[in-house]
Amino acid sequence: MPSNRTTLSSMSRALNLSVSTISKALSDSSEIGTKTKERVLEYAKECNYVRNTLASSFRKGTTNTVGLILPNILNPFYAKVLVGVEAYLEENGYKLITSISNDFIAKEAKNISVMSSGFVDGLILCVSKEAEQNREYGHIQAPVDNGMPLVMFDRICQDLKCDKVITDDFKAAFDATEHLITERNCKHIVITSKTNNLPHLNLRKEGVEKAVKKYNFNVKCTVILGENSNELKQKLNDLLTKDSTVDGIFGINEKSVLNAILVTNKLQIENNKISVAGFCHDMQSKYYSTLIVINQNAKRMGEETAKLLLERIRNKNKNYKFCTKTIDVNYKN
Repeated sequence: MPSNRTTLSSMSRALNLSVSTISKALSDSSEIGTKTKERVLEYAKECNYVRNTLASSFRKGTTNTVGLILPNILNPFYAKVLVGVEAYLEENGYKLITSISNDFIAKEAKNISVMSSGFVDGLILCVSKEAEQNREYGHIQAPVDNGMPLVMFDRICQDLKCDKVITDDFKAAFDATEHLITERNCKHIVITSKTNNLPHLNLRKEGVEKAVKKYNFNVKCTVILGENSNELKQKLNDLLTKDSTVDGIFGINEKSVLNAILVTNKLQIENNKISVAGFCHDMQSKYYSTLIVINQNAKRMGEETAKLLLERIRNKNKNYKFCTKTIDVNYKN
């Protein structure tokens, strides 16, 4: 028995058969007789032979593999997107390679370069925070120019010619804020956000401000920005301690919502005194009973992103127009 990894060549020598015959026998080709197949399969089993699918893919010119690059995996939103992507790909006979950019351009560029060098048939990407803040997308443009199918989701670059899957951030924020005003009777709404200046977060902020402006004779809006969570919590704590008129808080993202809940709970403010709304997941409502959750349907976003990418891969050489698909949000309150 061979001690090293069994290959087609080593099986060919051991069985005195050509590599072609071994390969066809393992693929159950009708060109190979039953006895030869049984002999090859029995030997392969004894040797714990594992087929080199990557080498086979290179020979065929396709890998049946998709690359997914996420900013991080600690955010439940991205974890659910990953679940949706993987589920859809598995149903359609594709494998998934996942990597994390940690929101840095250098790591994102490296991941894109490695994956697009023949390891995957297409890429799914949520742009890193650093790339968005610097408006630096050249490392993403390169594979697109080379014909690599690519789909962006959530954080996107409008100028890149590729398929995109998004949430209507402006409308979702506007509708949730209008609910705070008309259903929760909020008169003073505080917007909380980190000062990271990401386009999709700016759209959410604009949505809140637009809704407040619609009722500007009766509703006041205050914006609190912080470089980090500690600064954001301190500023919100100071405002709520000094100003008792605040009756609504809108968290631009999950961390902003969590910070708002932590501050109000620390100050022992009753949930019905201040209504909190924002982009987060259902679990947060366990800590704040009146929380209005804007659910981006991350799993469905992942499924639709994977679906778009496979359509692009299969229609790579056809006149297939790029599109932007918008995923509807749900509200839980």
